[in-house]
Order: sequence, then C-alpha cells, then structure tokens
Amino acid sequence: MPVQVLVPVDDSIAAHRALQYIIKMKDQIPMSVTLLIVVPESQLKYHGFQVSQLDVIMAQSVSHCEKIVEKHRLELDAAGILTDTRVVTGDPAEVICRIAAGEGFDFIIISPNSAGKLSSLMFGSVANKVVHECSTPVFLLR
Repeated sequence: MPVQVLVPVDDSIAAHRALQYIIKMKDQIPMSVTLLIVVPESQLKYHGFQVSQLDVIMAQSVSHCEKIVEKHRLELDAAGILTDTRVVTGDPAEVICRIAAGEGFDFIIISPNSAGKLSSLMFGSVANKVVHECSTPVFLLR
C-alpha cells in the first residue's frame, strides 16, 4: 500500500528539487502524491486593491497555479507516480497543516525556498511554519 504524501509546490527551484527527490525515491517508498499549491490571499489585501480587483487577481493567480501544478503532475506521472493535484487559497502554512491532518496524509515533503536568512528570520518561511506547526510528520528537503 503506497504512503500518502502531501507535497506543497510552486514554480521554484525548491519545488523542482522536491519532485526530483520523489522520483528518485519512488522504488524505495511506494507513494501516492498530492501536489498542493496554496495561493495566499492575505498578501494582496495589504496592497490596497479594491474587492473587484482582488477577485480578478485571485482568479488569474489560481489559473496560473493550476498550470504550474499540472506541469508538475505530468512530470510525476511520466515517472510512474500516482499523483493528484490541488490549488486552494488561504494562508499557505495553515492550509498545508489543516489538509495534512484532516485528510490523513502519512507525511509532508517540503523544500524551503532560498529567500535569504534575513527574510526568513523576519517573516518566517512557509516551510519553517509547517515544520513547527503541523502534527503530520514533515520531511524537510534542502
């Protein structure tokens, strides 16, 4: 029986690194992978957009993310890995932890973006928050 793995992704080198690791490990650990992109809503609200503008921007963001996650799905499918995809909105770390716990994932594979030590110190990274806040085991890939 394959383990259920949640993999938060985006269009970064870090996400690509996580996918390459999954492909490399597919024979050692049979996995069923759910690729997840969380479109952050809160960052847009702080930029002074009107509600109608926010709706358009969010719709475009979700559409763009659906294309990204589909590209990643095709890469894993080509490697013979059973893959599901999701694009949702909300606070990324909160949504990742909620989905992982609520849907019984065995673990999360996440690779932090290299935003820089100062940025991570001041604002925290999604990966850092996931490691510290999720009850589901987290495999942090550097």
